[in-house]
Amino acid sequence: MNTPMSVSLIITTYNAQAFIMRAIGSALEQTRPPLEIIVVDDCSTDGTPEILRRLEHGHDSIRLLSTPRNGGPSLARNVGLDAAKGDWVAFLDADDAFAPDRLDVIMARAAQGDCDGVADDLAYYDAAAGQVTGRAMGAGRVPQAPVSLRDYVGHNLSGGEGFDWGLLKPVFRREFLREQAIRYDPLVRHGEDFLLMVSFLLAGGRFCLTDHASYLYTQRQGSVSGRASGMSRTTIAYRDMHDTALALARDPRICDDPVLVDLLHRRAAGLQRLDDSHFVSVALRAGAVGAIVRRIIRRPAFLPAMIRQVAMALRRRLCHS
Repeated sequence: MNTPMSVSLIITTYNAQAFIMRAIGSALEQTRPPLEIIVVDDCSTDGTPEILRRLEHGHDSIRLLSTPRNGGPSLARNVGLDAAKGDWVAFLDADDAFAPDRLDVIMARAAQGDCDGVADDLAYYDAAAGQVTGRAMGAGRVPQAPVSLRDYVGHNLSGGEGFDWGLLKPVFRREFLREQAIRYDPLVRHGEDFLLMVSFLLAGGRFCLTDHASYLYTQRQGSVSGRASGMSRTTIAYRDMHDTALALARDPRICDDPVLVDLLHRRAAGLQRLDDSHFVSVALRAGAVGAIVRRIIRRPAFLPAMIRQVAMALRRRLCHS
């Protein structure tokens, strides 16, 4: 029998040999130990599987699983969910870590009995400097009321409109996920957490936040060191996430709510701006002027984004010189 309010912690890995020890180490050092640490390897081709086998052999709480094929984080997390035995399930990305008291903090909120999902604020972590550099939302700015679907989507507008709540890492009541048949969409490799949370809230899931920052989120570029983390966060496919937002706006469960539809269209517009900026940045570095011209011809609305990006690049060069 499971202990009351037990937690299954799921970590998914892919070619994570350089940093997986930090993630698993933070799980093993929890002041409230998880019932089990389920590590799902997504067909890594580096030394990750060997590291995981050694860890599994040395720790009874670690269960090592693998995907039948390389399918991305959604498929790997579903494998972990199907194997989980705890009352609650938590997720940890291989390039992130938990503060030692994270499960204590989260489960203290869950114990109040009024929620099916709990998340805390993110603590930004500069891997090159080896230090926490700040919080995503900030102390005292975490909403205390239960989060509605409108609230959640309204904080996922992307494109520079505030912190994106899609980066939060909720801990879920496993029985609720099971009863509502909520799983990650195995075809989605980008924005999968946002999509799962929309499904969770549409199913009536009660989602609450706690004013702590105990999930250590590794920055791509350290805000203190100014150096890349060296950890393998996949390049974000903004266009895929843009298309998903528009598809959600047409969903029969959402399309009759004009506020939600508008928010999803705003999210799609923000993701389009991010996609444009990323495209220009890559094209400029590659000297692919023709690709920029073709994109302008296909979509004239792209021109202002291109001009902004070029202007920013010129300013950076002037500042450095």
